[in-house]
Order: sequence, then structure tokens, then C-alpha cells
Amino acid sequence: MQRNSIIAIVAALLVAIVGFSIWRHMTQLSDQLGNLSQQVDTLDEKLVDAEGRATQAESRATQAETRADQAETAKTEAMERAEAAALREQLSAQQAQQAAAARRQAEEREQQAAAARQEAEARAVAEAEARTAAELKQRAAEEAKLEARLAAVAAEKEARQATIEADKVRQKLQNELDRMQNALSRIAKTRRTALGLVMTLGSDQIEFDFNKANLRPENREVLSRIAGVLLTSDNYALQVFGHTDDIGSVEVNQRLSEQRADSVRGYLVDAGVDPNVVTTKGLGKTSPLVEGSDPVSRQRNRRVELAIVFSEGEYETVAEEEAEEEAEEEAGDS
Repeated sequence: MQRNSIIAIVAALLVAIVGFSIWRHMTQLSDQLGNLSQQVDTLDEKLVDAEGRATQAESRATQAETRADQAETAKTEAMERAEAAALREQLSAQQAQQAAAARRQAEEREQQAAAARQEAEARAVAEAEARTAAELKQRAAEEAKLEARLAAVAAEKEARQATIEADKVRQKLQNELDRMQNALSRIAKTRRTALGLVMTLGSDQIEFDFNKANLRPENREVLSRIAGVLLTSDNYALQVFGHTDDIGSVEVNQRLSEQRADSVRGYLVDAGVDPNVVTTKGLGKTSPLVEGSDPVSRQRNRRVELAIVFSEGEYETVAEEEAEEEAEEEAGDS
């Protein structure tokens, strides 16, 4: 009995709890339904408002479409007016081009006419100038012929005078060469060449000791006489060439020949000969006067030669000619 009561109480409690939960849940559900009803009302209001705005938007769209159609119509009309204006402008441009072309043609015809007039005037002027030039040319040719004849006469006269002067100069030079040759030949052997005079001072006029360049006292008289002849002439150049025998090296003989030539030059300058006209050169043992290695031949080769020139030239050629002449004389003597 007590157990059943407990069960009944527990069951009653369970029913109460379940009932309370259902009531609470139903209360919450009722609140949610109320909120949902309010939201639905709000949505209905919004929907009504949206429908109103949609109606307005549709009305505005209709109006915009109407305006767009009007604008399109206006655009079409404007395009048609623009095309018409373009056509009118194109027509005007074509008319302007035609007018410009007509003006250009008129200007070209006018320019051609002016050019034709200028050409005609130029031809007239050219013809007049040509006639004048022809007359001047003919006159100049006649004057040139006259001047040529006068120039030929003058040139012939100058040529004759130049020939006379040249003959005088050559004769004066020949006379001077003859005088100097005669005077110098009394002192030492002197021969005539195409360049002037060559005077050989051998051992019978100037004798150098072996390996020496000093002048002996007896040599000074010969050089003094030569200087006396040179001082009576002018417009010449004097070349002094020193020679040695074949004894010794090339270097030693070259230096010795230069010293011998310098000794002779120094004496002539001290005697009054212009130093500016006297040059020296040493030929060492390269141009012997005679061949041979005996004492006599070597003494003859130790010599000095003087070249008196009145024109430019190389002494070596003169020395070769003199050596050949000496050789011929030696062959004749033998």
C-alpha cells in the first residue's frame, strides 16, 4: 500500500514536471509566434512599401524609356541634320577646291605668260650680249695678236740680251778660270774640269811626314802663293781634300786625312782667304794618286788637293777623272 502511494506520488511529480515543461515550452512558442507575427507584419509593410517603390521605379523606368526613345529620335534627327551638314560642307569644299583649281590654273597661265615674256626678254638680252661679246672677243683677239707680236719682239730682244749677258758671264768666267789656271799652274799641277779647277799638291809641293798632319816650313811658301792668287778672285768655293797612304787602319787614315785638310784650310784662312768659302773633307786612303806600296808611291799619295769650283758638283767625280788621267800618264811614262 505504501509502495503504491510512493509510485503515485512519483508519477504525479513526473506529470507535474512534464506539464510544467510543456507549459513553459508553449509559452516560449507563443512568444516566438508573437514575434514572428510582428516580423510578418513588418515584412508585409516592407513588401507594400517595396511594391510602391517598384511601382514608382517602373513608372520612372517607363518615363526614362520614353525619354530614351525621344533622345534616340532626337539623335537620329541630329545625325540626319549632321549628315546633311556634312554633305553641304563636302559640296562647299568641292566647290572651293574647284574654285582654287580654277585660280591655280589662272595663276599658272599667268605665270606661263610671264615666263614666256621673261624668256623672250632674256633671249633678246642674250642676243644683245652675244653680239657685244662677239665684238669684244674679236677686239680682244686683235689686241691679243698685237700684244703677242709685241711680246714676241720683246722676248726675242730679251733673249738676245740674255744670250749676250750669258756669253759675257761665260767669257768672264772663262777668262777668270784661264787667269787662275795660269797663275796656279806656276805653283803646282792644275787641271781644268767642267766644274772649275783641281790643284794637286803632291810631295813636290807639300810633303807630310808619315802619320803627321803638321805643315813643314817649306810648305808654307807654296800655300802663301796659292792664297795670293785666291785673294785676287771672288765668287768661287774652295774645297780642301786630304789623302793618306795605305798604311794603317781605315779609321786612323780617315782622321789623319781630315787633319791634313784642316791644316791647309787653317793656313789659307790665316793668309786672308774667306773662311766661309773654304770647306774640308778627308778621303783617307780611298783615293790613292798612284798604285803601289813602295815608299815613293806612298809619299805621293800623302797629299792635299784643292778644288776651285764656280758651280755645284761632286768632287769625287773630279777626283776619279784626275786619277784616271794620272794613271794614263803613268802608263805613258812607263
